[in-house]
Amino acid sequence: MTAADHMAGFLARQSRQRVDFDALAGAADQGDSSLPCSPGRRQVLADAAHELVRRGLARLPAGQNGWDYSAHPPLPLWVKRPSLPRTTRTRPGPRAWVPQLSGLAAVQLTPGDHVLLDPVNALLRDRPDAEVVPVAERSYELYGDEKYLHGIERHRLVTRGILDVTVHLRARPASAPLAMYELGPAPWMLIVENSAAFTSLREVLGGWPDRDQVGWLGYGAGDQLIASLPTAVDAFRERDHPVDRLLLYADLDLDGLECARQADVRGRRAGLPALLPAVGLYRALLTRTARVVPTVPAARLREAVSWLPLDMASEVFDLLACGRVLRQEALPLPVLRARLDPAVPLLAQL
Repeated sequence: MTAADHMAGFLARQSRQRVDFDALAGAADQGDSSLPCSPGRRQVLADAAHELVRRGLARLPAGQNGWDYSAHPPLPLWVKRPSLPRTTRTRPGPRAWVPQLSGLAAVQLTPGDHVLLDPVNALLRDRPDAEVVPVAERSYELYGDEKYLHGIERHRLVTRGILDVTVHLRARPASAPLAMYELGPAPWMLIVENSAAFTSLREVLGGWPDRDQVGWLGYGAGDQLIASLPTAVDAFRERDHPVDRLLLYADLDLDGLECARQADVRGRRAGLPALLPAVGLYRALLTRTARVVPTVPAARLREAVSWLPLDMASEVFDLLACGRVLRQEALPLPVLRARLDPAVPLLAQL
């Protein structure tokens, strides 16, 4: 499926006429794990937006105010679904809900809610103890579409605690696994956000003279880390190689820091240690030349940098508040290799 296909599927599930393009881009990212890190991502998204127009599924903003011109090609800030002819709708009559869904009797449900809930009601009536399977498998079984339940955790009935994915849908998330490499026996893992920095660190750590000092190396793949980090629990158990220290080295920008905070929360819920900043690598990165970008709200910055140690948080806040960021690519392999000294304990340097 193409990026446009994933966007079209997401668009079809929306109830509002106007849909933020960030949400559509997120649907494309979810459908293609290589897209978030692709240098051509922006062009792919732009082409997909125009493909939606060609299919008659969306209209793009008419004025300049509806576009993001921060990079090329420009991207719409939102799209509008075409207006549908007005029809007279008959509100569905009362349903005989199974006991597990009895709370729905007190909720005002839309026709779309009934499309979602009727197969769930039948499942709980006929197979209340059905084995819990990945969400996409249950989605295909109940709706004939593996993508239908994508994002179900954000549905208002789920966020209000009325519908439970595990208890009622008998399903569980099946996030793409975290890419992990066991480079040595040490009980720690360093996760690296970008592919270039990951490749450089894999070369340096893979050739570390004292193998007992080296542990796991993980590839975070940008925002996908938030969903994939809990899968590390299984890998540690399967290899009988647990960790007591989790480190993250990501870009020093708003997205990288917000991703770190969210991944930390998800990881700890899964039973992992706290996700800590790789302070040594960040210190090295802070000596490099920053890149200029549009500024972002100070309130979001303060919350994002709170993941860092206090002294570093202040320094990074000042950097980002001035519209400057540091990408991992600013610390290339030769500099990285020179900064990591085999005569000094490795973990202390990270």
